[in-house]
Amino acid sequence: MTTVQKKLSEPVKNDNLKNLKSLTGKPIASAAAATTTAASVDPKISEAAKQLNSGDNANAGLNSPEAATSAASVAKNLLNAPVLPILIPKEASESKNLAEKLSDKPVIKTNFIKKPAVIFIEGFSALGISNGDGIKDMADNFPGSKRFSWNEQEKIIEEIKKHAVDQPVVLVGHSFGGDSAVEIANSLNNLKNGFRPIDLLVSIDSVGMNHSIIPMNVKRNLNFFGEGVVPFLHGEPNIARNTDYTEVINELRSELHSKMEDSEEVQFKIFNDINEVLSENDLPDLFEEMQKNDLLKALIDTRQIHVKL
Repeated sequence: MTTVQKKLSEPVKNDNLKNLKSLTGKPIASAAAATTTAASVDPKISEAAKQLNSGDNANAGLNSPEAATSAASVAKNLLNAPVLPILIPKEASESKNLAEKLSDKPVIKTNFIKKPAVIFIEGFSALGISNGDGIKDMADNFPGSKRFSWNEQEKIIEEIKKHAVDQPVVLVGHSFGGDSAVEIANSLNNLKNGFRPIDLLVSIDSVGMNHSIIPMNVKRNLNFFGEGVVPFLHGEPNIARNTDYTEVINELRSELHSKMEDSEEVQFKIFNDINEVLSENDLPDLFEEMQKNDLLKALIDTRQIHVKL
């Protein structure tokens, strides 16, 4: 039994490539035009195709020797035909350009301060509760320290975040400033802020509502508190939330609330503890830095006197 190949009256149109463009960006002719162009390059292809599609071959069937010879001739000539350009959708070209632009975007680097964050916090300076003189004196004599008021907690947190995470953080607060120091430590003790450690928190007769429990991110709390008949106007002992992480040292003082920050003994103990923190982190000795500053000030004063004379 032979199978008769039906002759197609018209070529089948294929519109799948009508929206494609060549690599050069020039429009491509229709599929029929492309076929005609390819056939015109080598007349043998066109002639072989006509023989294969002729009525004689169709009547003879696909298995006839003539059909096989014609098919082989078409295949051979197609191998020698020129290669048509590869078609690339417009969207692919635009995606490539976008990827190149993104790769050229500069990388933004964030620089942190590679120095300790030593912050002194003043209390509420009214009604004799705190005059801030002691905090100011300590801040003025500590190289590179910063001084804030008790109600500037957000600014203090921003200041701490400017320093690299491997740098020690020290908070020293008096009265409401001591209460704010504990609140700042609590604010930094969460996932959002990376559980930022506080190496030393010094509370000087803290008053307020949130200072008695020291969070786990505080390594050491030096707490000075006094005696008084009015509970709100003097501090109280502090406790660590977890003693595995936090050391709390409570010291009862005889000074009045407004005078405790001015005590030279209290100031000496504070600076001594800060110096221990710096030595643990292989940083310059605080007292040596202070002596250098004193010598420099003395030298400047001597030159000023010499100029005046």
